[in-house]
Amino acid sequence: MGPISSQQSGITNLELREAIPDSLLSKSVHLHWIDKFPSGNGLFTITTKIEVDGQILLLSSNTVDPKLIEDWNVDEITYHTNARLVALERILTDPVNEDMIISL
Repeated sequence: MGPISSQQSGITNLELREAIPDSLLSKSVHLHWIDKFPSGNGLFTITTKIEVDGQILLLSSNTVDPKLIEDWNVDEITYHTNARLVALERILTDPVNEDMIISL
């Protein structure tokens, strides 16, 4: 297994390891950040900067999931869903991004 690290607040290295596709587990992976931006008409673009074996990838996906956006800044120790982690999983499993990741 490669080293997995995260500098994104709220996502631990272990959570990142569980979120990334199995094909990346043998590689060095570092999550720089994940963010969201309104795209209009209730649509949001979720974007991440992730480094895989020294290659910087800027990946994004679109969502209309209002619960994901509402939960984005929840900072409560007893809260079990981390919206940023869910967003990261959605970005990494977006078919366009999956093709790019598989090619690494």
